[in-house]
Amino acid sequence: MRRVLRNHGCSAGDPRSEWEREVFSRAVFDTIDRQIAERKLDRDFVRRAVPLWVRALAGRGARHASDEFKMETGADPPRVLAIAPTGACNLTCEGCYAGSEPGLASLSFGELERLIADAVRSWGIRVVVFTGGEPFLYRSESKGILDVIERNPGLLFLVFTNGTLIDRAVAGRLASLGNVTVALSVEGLRESTDARRGPGTFDKVVGALVALEEAGAWHGISMTATRHNCEELYSDELLDFFFDKHSPFYAFVFQYMPEGRDPDPSLMPTPEQRIWMWERSWEVIEKRRTVLFDFWNHVSLVGGCLAAGRERGYLFVDWDGNVLPCVFAPYSACNVRDIYSRGGSLADVWAAPLLSEIRGWQRRRSASSGAAVCAGSGGTLMCACPVRDHFGDFMDIVARTQASPVGSSTGACLSMADLTSPMIEYGEDLASLSREASGG
Repeated sequence: MRRVLRNHGCSAGDPRSEWEREVFSRAVFDTIDRQIAERKLDRDFVRRAVPLWVRALAGRGARHASDEFKMETGADPPRVLAIAPTGACNLTCEGCYAGSEPGLASLSFGELERLIADAVRSWGIRVVVFTGGEPFLYRSESKGILDVIERNPGLLFLVFTNGTLIDRAVAGRLASLGNVTVALSVEGLRESTDARRGPGTFDKVVGALVALEEAGAWHGISMTATRHNCEELYSDELLDFFFDKHSPFYAFVFQYMPEGRDPDPSLMPTPEQRIWMWERSWEVIEKRRTVLFDFWNHVSLVGGCLAAGRERGYLFVDWDGNVLPCVFAPYSACNVRDIYSRGGSLADVWAAPLLSEIRGWQRRRSASSGAAVCAGSGGTLMCACPVRDHFGDFMDIVARTQASPVGSSTGACLSMADLTSPMIEYGEDLASLSREASGG
């Protein structure tokens, strides 16, 4: 694999950091202009939706709640609440991080409403992320996630979905709501997607894309990179298919994490591939003006790991009410049902030892902003994830806080001894390669 590396540093104000922010912002505005010109987005929809997006992404939440939280804790509150309202899913994708399947539990509609209202009141959030399971399978009191979204018009919602349940009626309602975007999951083109998600899935996703385009609903794609498909995800063929033939506004990239269903560390992109992905992603953003965000490689845009309720970050609540640092860290800090039964709130959740310890780790090892994240083990390129890049550190935190594993499958990678060594070695190899690449 070809490696072309640009110089990058570790300070908040270096030229690389400024370049990244400028290039990414340009891609966003160019995409808006292009989709309006091509009539992929209705101008009235943009007038309604863009201010909501700007306010949400700028962290302009309920000012009183945010100020009060900072006065009490000395920290800015999280900006995002991520929720898996149901564990049920109509697919059985190989290596799914959630290991979800039909028949798993769901939060009640009342619990969902309470969680969101509490996050607005306690933290002043403006963004809610729905993941799963499959969010469009969620039902409680004859209501689904679109009913939750409709009842909260002042919030921005992002829904990660496999796309197979989105038809013209759903797409039309998404467009009419205006405060929601959906990210449809693909693993590449037809062969790669169907190999992991099941025969015919790719065509169903493309059908959903067409329905969303016709309705004028804001949407994107979400891709999981493994060592087998990472080059395909960044190929001109794939980018031409989705961004020239169709009209997703953005692409999210999640690098495979060995958790959930049949965890396998050998499926992770190699350190060499990961650095290549970093370089290629910025080439795509700069030259194609494509809004593409890699949740591991683009930590420079968000100041490092965002998990565990970090300042301006997020935390995750699953379908059983368990509070996790993120969807890829399957250990529970506490359970919101227990907290609420004792008269508590998300303020008590935020203070849980597991989350507090991870935030302390983040402060010690991550830059608050800048082109690179300085990691304790020496990496200076992108080594920001406590689970993926510093597995030993994460396990120490879990042991100290006596956090509980969530589920027999989702916690497999963190509890099986034969998976611990490969994870630690992966972080060490990436740190070494990062130092070499950055001239450190």
